[in-house]
Amino acid sequence: MVSPGPPERTIEDIQEFFSRTGQPSTPVFTEEVAEALECPRQTVRHCLEALAERGEIQTKQGGDSSRVWWKASDDLADDPHQDETQFSALVSAVKDYAIFMLDPEGSVVTWNEGAEQIKGYSEAEIVGEHFSTFYTEDDIADEVPDHNLETAATAGRVEDEGWRVRKDGSRFWANVTITAIRDREGTLRGFTKVTRDMTERHEYEQQLEQQANRFEQQRDEFKRELDDVFDRIDDAFYALDDEFRFEYVNERAETFFGTSEGEILGRKPWEVLDVDESDSLFEKFKTTMVAQEPTSFERYSDPLGIWAMVRVYPSESGLSVYFRDITERKERERELELTRELLEKAERIADVGGWEIDTDTREVFWTDHLFEILGIPDDDEPPLDEALDVYNEADRPIIEHAVEEALDTGESFDVEVRFRTPDGEIRWLHVKGDPDVDDGEVVLLRGAVQDITERKEREWELQRIRDRMEFALNATDSVVWDWDVENDEASFYPSEESLYGTTVESWEEFVDVIHPDDRQRAQQGIEKALETGEPKHEEIRIIRDGNVRWIEAPGYPVQDDNGSTRVVGVARDITERKTYERKLQESNERLEQFAYAVSHDLQEPLRMVSSYIQLIENRYADELDEDGEEFIEFAVDGADRMRSMIQDLLEYSRIQTEGDAFESVELDAIVEDVLADLQFQIEEHDANVTIDDLPEIEGDASQLRQLFQNLLDNAIEYSGDEPPRVHVSATRDGDEWVVSVCDEGIGIDPEDQDRIFEVFQRLHTQEEYAGTGIGLALCKRIVERHGGDIWVDSEPGGGATFSLSIPVPDTTE
Repeated sequence: MVSPGPPERTIEDIQEFFSRTGQPSTPVFTEEVAEALECPRQTVRHCLEALAERGEIQTKQGGDSSRVWWKASDDLADDPHQDETQFSALVSAVKDYAIFMLDPEGSVVTWNEGAEQIKGYSEAEIVGEHFSTFYTEDDIADEVPDHNLETAATAGRVEDEGWRVRKDGSRFWANVTITAIRDREGTLRGFTKVTRDMTERHEYEQQLEQQANRFEQQRDEFKRELDDVFDRIDDAFYALDDEFRFEYVNERAETFFGTSEGEILGRKPWEVLDVDESDSLFEKFKTTMVAQEPTSFERYSDPLGIWAMVRVYPSESGLSVYFRDITERKERERELELTRELLEKAERIADVGGWEIDTDTREVFWTDHLFEILGIPDDDEPPLDEALDVYNEADRPIIEHAVEEALDTGESFDVEVRFRTPDGEIRWLHVKGDPDVDDGEVVLLRGAVQDITERKEREWELQRIRDRMEFALNATDSVVWDWDVENDEASFYPSEESLYGTTVESWEEFVDVIHPDDRQRAQQGIEKALETGEPKHEEIRIIRDGNVRWIEAPGYPVQDDNGSTRVVGVARDITERKTYERKLQESNERLEQFAYAVSHDLQEPLRMVSSYIQLIENRYADELDEDGEEFIEFAVDGADRMRSMIQDLLEYSRIQTEGDAFESVELDAIVEDVLADLQFQIEEHDANVTIDDLPEIEGDASQLRQLFQNLLDNAIEYSGDEPPRVHVSATRDGDEWVVSVCDEGIGIDPEDQDRIFEVFQRLHTQEEYAGTGIGLALCKRIVERHGGDIWVDSEPGGGATFSLSIPVPDTTE
């Protein structure tokens, strides 16, 4: 049967719960919501899952198999990457960027892997040093580092590009962004600094600029050469009569035709050139003769093997034809066209659009790719004012001031601004301008434009990831650790001292803080992880300030691009949880011992009571009246029920202590055996029981048989007035099997669905339905021993579905 959906009333209560929470983005556990709303945990969980499917709240599985829920804040509600795994996103993001923090004076406070790869310093070498270490001597002399910090502190952020220095003294071209960090009171707390190695791009831009200058110079030289050639060469000329026979041929034409005038006169051109009369050239001759309008065109002549510029002048008596060899010009044009195509292709490869402004006319020229970047038609370049209109209203003053300043001072500019596409999308541009100055006057302003929207989004995403990671670490009192295996160097964030009480910089130093009894196990765990590449997960004890503490420190082996191996993970103190677990285990053991002792000790008095009742019934049966016989019957029935309760209580107490070892169990066979035992009851109630294919699991066959015996017996017993209809099915959910027993019986009120799994909790009187009230509690205890959970979905009169989760067997061993 299909389980009913979560009640809308509870969903509304949960929506109101998040609305009245001061910080709805703070994660909460299912139990917290259930306690606050005074609702069953299972019902609350189903409602939370429904809200998560609607996208109203977010959820994530915790490390201890619990699940947390939170409501995303408005500025993150539309983020399509919100559920990305934080660590994997961070690792992929920081490989191309150096990301670290500075204190207000400019000293390095934090250091990441990207910073180490780009700049060459390890964290231990650079933390505490002033960030001017990365600048060239000229920049330091010009106080560029101090100026950048002042600008960032005043304006909020600063970005520049220039040469920076690595640890080994080599230089690289860097794109640097420094952002001021202030607290809520506006006090400067430091800076974040993001650096990207742009050396390859810078060198490529330089090459493109040099190549463009070289092509432009070649173009001017080609033009001058062509002009010179045309000035020195006379046109070839010939005259045709009205029947297209040669009447005159000059020496230049004789040279092209390769024969003398005497051999040409009186013949027709297609005869001299040995081509067909239908050649397009002669078609043009005929058209010109009919129209009596002069014409000119360029064509390639196969017989002559040249490109020719042909001019035809008609008259009533014939045609005058002039032509000149333009082969060299056409080849130059082809080279120029190839050069133009190369520049356009280079623009697209670099995703850069070009532009220039004529300082005299203020006319604007855009390359084709710039039109594509801006997403507007390339009909005509707009005037300067309209060209500036493409920028976002808030950012137009920035680009306008930059252009005017460059035109006035001759200084280059480099800005990042937003623009709006024709369909309303806001995107980011990186705009650079470089004036051409002649005799102190700006004669031309050229520049380049690049769409950097994706880069800006990566920067924002990186900051969001960092913020979320810091929030998660602070919320869980956790520490991120990173161990470089080959160099035996360990780093922690935010600090290892908060967890271990001392500094830990190597594996040996970490081993020193581990409890002596756990050191070998920790060593074996890390060795196995490095050998197999599989994650390690362990709980170990450490000695901190003379006290024993428990920590959880899962680790994941990763391979760097350079082939080196690292192990990264998150460690947290779980002492309170372990203490609670120990006390809970001790309490459970005492309760089991007590239940067993009480149940066992009650057996003998109960047997004595039953024996004396039977003795009274046998000896005085003739002397008892109808009331006396009824009293005897009540006493016997009560003793029988007491015996059943004691027996069930004994079984309940033995689930953990006297269960069989786990082995491979076919649930199909288990259920078939149970149905065989219930055959009489099935026939008596005219029940119909159907079974899907059930999985093979690891478990205690005897206890699993008892589990399904209770569930199927209840499904038949509580069927109501109609013949029972029961269905057993199984579905896989990740690393668990969910097995369900579904009936169409009397159902269970949602308010009672948690209570029925407790000991001696009955929903019906003995007169309505017999039982001890321990059966479902026994089922819950068996399922929990097998590492799973059991729950029920039901409504009064709508049947019930009892579902239990059992781990999928590990097939890797």
